[in-house]
Amino acid sequence: MNNIVLPFFLFLNFANLAYSQENDIKFQIGERKSITSTILQEEREFQVYLPPSYFFNTKGNFPVVYVMDGDYNFHYDTGLIELLSSVSGKIPEMIVVGISDKGKTKYRKNCTPDYIPKREGNASNFMLFIENELKPYIHKNFRASDYKILIGHSIGGLFVANYFLQNPTAFDSYIAIDPALWPGNYEIMNQADTILKDKKKLDSNLFISLADTKQMGVRQFVGILDKYFPNGDRWNFMHFENENHNSVGLMTIKESLESIFENWEITRSDFYSFKSAQQIIDHYSQLSNDFSSSFTIPSYFLGNAIYYYYNHKKEDDLAILESEIKSKLPGSIDEFYLQMALNHFENEQYDKALEIYTNRITDNPLSFSSYEGKSKIYLKQGQLEKALEMSKTSIKIAKKCHVRQWMMNELYSNLDTIKSKIEKQ
Repeated sequence: MNNIVLPFFLFLNFANLAYSQENDIKFQIGERKSITSTILQEEREFQVYLPPSYFFNTKGNFPVVYVMDGDYNFHYDTGLIELLSSVSGKIPEMIVVGISDKGKTKYRKNCTPDYIPKREGNASNFMLFIENELKPYIHKNFRASDYKILIGHSIGGLFVANYFLQNPTAFDSYIAIDPALWPGNYEIMNQADTILKDKKKLDSNLFISLADTKQMGVRQFVGILDKYFPNGDRWNFMHFENENHNSVGLMTIKESLESIFENWEITRSDFYSFKSAQQIIDHYSQLSNDFSSSFTIPSYFLGNAIYYYYNHKKEDDLAILESEIKSKLPGSIDEFYLQMALNHFENEQYDKALEIYTNRITDNPLSFSSYEGKSKIYLKQGQLEKALEMSKTSIKIAKKCHVRQWMMNELYSNLDTIKSKIEKQ
């Protein structure tokens, strides 16, 4: 599969796009929302990032990553997650919620545990806000799965570490980036020792990192973890001695997410060792169960697998994929047929490809790729007016689906090719 080139997920653009009626392009990452918190007695803002497939694939759901100090960290966190998921296929696509801070003073207060003397911390109330107001809103309004991750950096890392201790089942994984564990003369250490000594096992995953910083209290906290859970089960310490306090976040999140989803990717050698396509289905079905989510097969991998089975005339494997995806991984059925149509198109089997694209549009009117596929077939057949109509429709739908700019460029390029042919008539 080394030489396979597929059209859908080969380029990177992190921005969601909104188009005005004047055709001006407004770049934005996610959507800003707000809710009235009765717990905090104030309006709370947050940003929500939705992965690329969310808008044009209405099946399946997504784990949710909650990010503290969301206005500061949201851009690079969502960019990294899109790179690792939609582009690289290392982890599943995820929803990201960036919790706004309302200024440094209030943010520090909300992140500081209540038990730290002379700090007037409000962490308990802020945890209640997340549990009783923010999470229910996200699950009501978005296709969120039950798997949840909390990320915090510096004082936000203190909040994450304290959350892990006080409410260990609230999230499935906690990521504390170079956390500031020193307030109150490292009071959180006393809490950790008291709470963890009575535990027989950890209820969730904890990832904790340290940069080149000193006196943060990270090593003392890790020492307590190691005392009660010496095998490192469900906790992981990362020391990035060549990173500073502000640069360590990227590496921490990357390694943590890849560790959480370490079995996500099917490598090339894994694929070639499979006896049949059923093992692909079993792999991602098991992951869906393990992470309480309804996952889709990564598009890049699925395209490669279909290309291999198609060109090696492995009809039985293609039949397994079609049948099993329908019943067990329905979020991937649209991509399965699009990739099948692409292979038919490249082998000049235009009638077969056209039939698939037409059926896809019936089943999923948001399938802009099917309209684009039809336009390319009509172009090959010399039906230029039909090609032009399908191309314009694909662009119109893609705009509504917040398609990434690199794909919009491809759609416009196709449109320009069709117009050029028409002008030469």
